[in-house]
Amino acid sequence: MTEGPRPPTTPDDLDDLGAAPTRPVAGSGEAGKDRRRERRPAVGRRSLLLRAGLVLVLVLGLALTPIIASSLKKTPSNMVGISYGGGPIEAAHFQRTVQPSTGLFFNGLFDRLYLYPSDTQTYIVSKDPNQGDLQQVDSILSPSRDRVQIEFQVAVYFKLNTERLQEFHEQFGLQYSAYTTAGWRRLIRDTFRQQVENALQEETRRYDVADLYGNADDLTAIQSAVEEKVSARLVDALGQPYFCGPTLGVGEACESPTFIIKRVDIPSDVAKAFEDNRTSQIKVLTSENEIAQRAAEAKAIAALNEGLAQAGMPYVLLKAIETGKISFWVLPSDSGVTLQVPGSPGGGPGDPSTTTTTTPSGR
Repeated sequence: MTEGPRPPTTPDDLDDLGAAPTRPVAGSGEAGKDRRRERRPAVGRRSLLLRAGLVLVLVLGLALTPIIASSLKKTPSNMVGISYGGGPIEAAHFQRTVQPSTGLFFNGLFDRLYLYPSDTQTYIVSKDPNQGDLQQVDSILSPSRDRVQIEFQVAVYFKLNTERLQEFHEQFGLQYSAYTTAGWRRLIRDTFRQQVENALQEETRRYDVADLYGNADDLTAIQSAVEEKVSARLVDALGQPYFCGPTLGVGEACESPTFIIKRVDIPSDVAKAFEDNRTSQIKVLTSENEIAQRAAEAKAIAALNEGLAQAGMPYVLLKAIETGKISFWVLPSDSGVTLQVPGSPGGGPGDPSTTTTTTPSGR
């Protein structure tokens, strides 16, 4: 391809030496400055984007820090944990059971760890609000065989069977939110109260109020019977032995929860009748003892009188002489004995007021 004719060179286009002026090198002069100005905004935009990215990473990191921190878990020495997967897109499912006193571990993002007590628990019915589970005045009323209403204050000691923790959590823990303090108390009240009341009322109908009020052996028998019934009825109601005795250890058999009768109260009028009856019995016994004592004394006096009669001196006379209430007495006339009256002041031998002398009979 041939170039077209160049325009003629004018004098203005010639330099002082008569040669055409040189063309500016690319990148120099005003044209180069314009091109450099075009490149600088591109570099600034990349730097700005990089800085924005770093800020975004920092913001995301700060936002995720609480989530990551909440995924780090540990279990107290008296609590057992049960871990479930979950989150925005993951279905809830059982992962593992975490034993008490487990150190810090990563449970998983958005995964839940539910805690349940692993130590000995109590259910207490008491009139003392500071002791009872209801935190108010509470007791269980149960009729005796002779239809007297008896008030019981009781306590149940037990442990949660952690070998069945997954079943317990899915069946009852989630329903009651039993992994919280309030939910746990509500579940225990609903679970234990009805079983204890029914078993206790069934047993007390076998005894009279007098047996329950004053017989320790009968109360012990009631405790044992109620303990067995409560354990069996808990299994019937819940489907599995979720609650065991307070001595349950890892791998050990599930024994019955321990049931204790703390106090028995009967109506005040019935208690007063018992007290009056007991007082009357004591008085009768006292009178019988006094009669027996008098009979023994009379028997002793009779025996003494018999012995003294054989000696010629009755008992009454002897006692009168000993006390000084008799100042004279008759002795055989031929005895020739002179006696001093006991206790006579100023008396002495030869004093007519204090001595008596026997004389021959017939004078």
